[in-house]
Amino acid sequence: MKRSLLIFSISIFVIFFSFSDVFAQFYVGPYIGFVTSGLKGAGQVSENGQVSNTNTIADGGSNSFTAGVTVGYQIIPPEITAGLYKLDLNIDASWASFNYFENAYNSSEGAGKFSADGLSGGGTTVISIDIMPMHRFHFRNFILSPYAGIGLGIDIMSTADITVGPPSETGTITGNSETKFGLLLFYGTLFNISENFQPFIQFKHFIPFGSESTFTQSYQLANGGGSESLAYSVQDVPGFFTLSAGVRFSF
Repeated sequence: MKRSLLIFSISIFVIFFSFSDVFAQFYVGPYIGFVTSGLKGAGQVSENGQVSNTNTIADGGSNSFTAGVTVGYQIIPPEITAGLYKLDLNIDASWASFNYFENAYNSSEGAGKFSADGLSGGGTTVISIDIMPMHRFHFRNFILSPYAGIGLGIDIMSTADITVGPPSETGTITGNSETKFGLLLFYGTLFNISENFQPFIQFKHFIPFGSESTFTQSYQLANGGGSESLAYSVQDVPGFFTLSAGVRFSF
């Protein structure tokens, strides 16, 4: 009995991977686009554990160019579903940069105050990794292949150090790094130019789990006077909206 079960299991394993070799299809390709983040909410400063400015509204909303690469694996090709449906397992990895801290500082303290107070730097780099099960309709002899789905977004946010100069007391505010997970909604369409070359246009909405972004963590005076804890955060994170276009090269 055990031997028969083992033989049956091995047979299913071989059939599955033989089926995958025949029908599955890998693809990879670059894309570029535009991403916007409307970061606006209660600004908060925590200095050595003492919280202040909790009622200040900070608008750190920013726009950015984005560039990335898409990699995927087509696991249900149209041959299985009478030419109507495909299922792709897709991962997008992309880069973008935002002026969150500067924008939030200016909105709280007054237009142009970031530079006027001797501050520079502080840009936030976001590396996004999007896991996307992609449900796609495929119509024979029709150029468009629309798709949609719900996935998991992982955003690695890193704010650069902020240099402080005159008229403020000179020093360095150390930037903070954090990782955000969130719900990803996406939709778009491929253009069926050929089996191996498919341009696409895509829309994505990233809705993070949680409600706060922290940009700084300490302040080191330039004169050797020691450092202090200094956390600047915005307490509302609406996420990102991305419009991008790229191309798939299938193998």
